[in-house]
Amino acid sequence: MYAIQDAKIRRLTEVDGLSCAEVEVQPANAGDPSLLVYVAATQPGSMEVVRIVRNHSDAVLDWYNNNMHTAFEDATETAFENSEGVTAGEDKARFQSELFAFGLLGPTLQRYLIGQA
Repeated sequence: MYAIQDAKIRRLTEVDGLSCAEVEVQPANAGDPSLLVYVAATQPGSMEVVRIVRNHSDAVLDWYNNNMHTAFEDATETAFENSEGVTAGEDKARFQSELFAFGLLGPTLQRYLIGQA
């Protein structure tokens, strides 16, 4: 399970035609990469993680925003497949629940994506 140390909304953007919030997630476990998590309103009144990107960038090497190399790895399909004792779907649901419960992130995402706080 990916433990969250910090999570912040970076910007609003569009992914595959969906209006999304890009959330930067910092890991609590040393060695885990930071993530860019894209959250969209999917059904009336609900939100879902629609894309996850592992951010392996290094400020010394990648001092400009360059997503044309392997510093940014799409992990949407593989992010939760190595969990022990739970299915990938259960692990994704747990991560999503913990992300939305982090600080005021959930209500802020609701306000931006759904229009209610």
